[in-house]
Amino acid sequence: MRRAHPTRGIARPAFGFKRDRLPDPVAYYREQGLKLTGGGGWWKSALCPFHADTTPSLRVRIETGAFRCMVCGAHGGDVLAFHMLRHGLRFIEAARALGAWEATR
Repeated sequence: MRRAHPTRGIARPAFGFKRDRLPDPVAYYREQGLKLTGGGGWWKSALCPFHADTTPSLRVRIETGAFRCMVCGAHGGDVLAFHMLRHGLRFIEAARALGAWEATR
């Protein structure tokens, strides 16, 4: 015997992640208090916020927002990953905080 699916047929709003709405990596990291220096693809930042850093060890790829600490190993592919890690948020919470999550209906 088949049972009715409890949510089938119910109209629910669609939500979605909008990567193009993530903030500019350089502006975002500066707002987070990191002083980006250097040039090329990977820039140095001030101190890594994920451990007790005494010398600049965080690298940021300004094109994508990717980051990697050469000491503690913290890393991610964009500003969303950084925001999640730094503020202890889940994906959707961080995307909303950055303005990259919206209802599509």
